[in-house]
Amino acid sequence: MTTLYDYIGDKDKKVEEERIKEEESHNDFLTKIRKQKRLNVNFTGFDGRLSDLINGIRTIANYNNLKGYVRENVLPDNPEISYEKLSIKTGIQEGVALVILYDLYNDKLEEELKDLNDEDVDDLDFNYD
Repeated sequence: MTTLYDYIGDKDKKVEEERIKEEESHNDFLTKIRKQKRLNVNFTGFDGRLSDLINGIRTIANYNNLKGYVRENVLPDNPEISYEKLSIKTGIQEGVALVILYDLYNDKLEEELKDLNDEDVDDLDFNYD
């Protein structure tokens, strides 16, 4: 005969299994994003040094200021702006504009994932009584 304790135990098991499945899915998605951030481009004369080029652009003295300006002043009005239009609008080089949009896109994805993860944790009700 099934008792209330058996029913509660089954529910707890299902909730835990769902939580583990969602956590694995979340980790898989984060892994995919991290892999996308390190794309290796390799063509004659370049030798896959795209990450060196991007890191070089990120070391520009006012890079973070430019990135903040684009995030706060340009993207709210033009969320789908291309790097060419961003370059013209802000007066920066196209490569710098491309890296800024790339970083802002990845920052947004990571923030959304973090928010989803925080919501999942908030939804779980751990009662240790």
